[in-house]
Amino acid sequence: MKRRTFIQNTLITVAGASLPSRILAAAEAAPAATTAATTALPATTSPITPTALEAATKFLYKIGRRNVTIHDPSTIVKCKDEYWVFYTGNRVPCYRSKDLVNWTAGPPALPAAATWFTDAVPGFFGANCWAPDCMKVGDRYFLYYAISAFGKNTSAIGLATNPTLDPDDPAYQWADEGLVIKSVAEDDFNTIDPAIVLDFDGNLWLSFGSFWTGIKLIALDKKTGLRIPGSPLYAIAANPGHATATTEGAREAPINKSQIEASYIYPHDKYYYLFVDWGLCCHGLSSTYNIRVGRSEKITGPYLDKDGKDLLHDGGTLFLGDEGPMIDTTQYPAPRGRGGPPPAQVHAFIGPGHAGIIPVGDKFWFSCHYYDGTSPTGASILDVRPLSWDKTGWPVLGEYPDPAPVPTAPMPQPFGRRGRGGNPPAAQVSAQTSGSTN
Repeated sequence: MKRRTFIQNTLITVAGASLPSRILAAAEAAPAATTAATTALPATTSPITPTALEAATKFLYKIGRRNVTIHDPSTIVKCKDEYWVFYTGNRVPCYRSKDLVNWTAGPPALPAAATWFTDAVPGFFGANCWAPDCMKVGDRYFLYYAISAFGKNTSAIGLATNPTLDPDDPAYQWADEGLVIKSVAEDDFNTIDPAIVLDFDGNLWLSFGSFWTGIKLIALDKKTGLRIPGSPLYAIAANPGHATATTEGAREAPINKSQIEASYIYPHDKYYYLFVDWGLCCHGLSSTYNIRVGRSEKITGPYLDKDGKDLLHDGGTLFLGDEGPMIDTTQYPAPRGRGGPPPAQVHAFIGPGHAGIIPVGDKFWFSCHYYDGTSPTGASILDVRPLSWDKTGWPVLGEYPDPAPVPTAPMPQPFGRRGRGGNPPAAQVSAQTSGSTN
């Protein structure tokens, strides 16, 4: 679903990017605390000029742009000396990185479609898996993913495990552990967008859900990774007050009960922080995704936002939305696919979704995808940026001090439909160096 074209032949020069020591120092510096929706640069005017694109691209690198086309990224996980992120696509594709800045394509996790796919989701063919999540539990990596009939809640979540993510390790071998949970038309929930979490007591849980009645939570067996038989289904977030029908027509009409999905729970200090997405993904420049957050002292909730509003009843403090310089889309070719014509002007950073947090040493890094306003088709791009915690314990996004680290690795050629987005702008930066977030 993602588009294949970025702006071509645009020369972007990032100030100071040719100085390796400055970039490395910037990456190693403590993140500067900023609010999530800070607009760092003035809006541009028509037509789109090289200067406007240069400013917009510089801003995107400052807030963590990685030159990787991706959709629904998993939580970033480390194996040995490499970081891995999985995403929506054929057989659960992935990227790998030594420094969280430069990424290359890794092998897909599934060797083929599992034999139980068509029984769990009648009418599903192939192995196009959605919104995976990965975590090391004990001596194995647990990889959860979803399959679904598009626009319906006929869906299922599966599990694959591996003792290592390193394909050069002799022990590398993904094992299909089968079905974790499924939903059918008669259910009031949807089993996609799985996200795994270990609670403070070492118990394993899985949150999931998309539209319908919102986000659910189940307990998992820590040894098998599968649902504990007879365990309850907890409701932890919903968004009925902001429900709207999608532009997909009648086939998606039933899903407008709760415009919410892409949950992620992160334990920190005494709280569990629940991140969710409101809005619509997958519409390129017209995407309306925004990330909301609440917290609870119990894994099962209730999760409350900064104003004390329950996330089960439209609560959720805005954590990250559209930001950055404005781009005049009237200068772009007509977009293809879903969503129709985009707004006349869009931010450089659009519709962030699928939150993830990885601690590295004494620092925290936040990951998500976003739709790139400097691309005529709004390609979906990976973002990795600093994160800190304020005095009251709430997460705060940061920016890289100048000069921001700029990826120099060639654009990976990803697997899968929704992760594709084409090539970056030709000669997008003049730097031949990269920074590291380690």
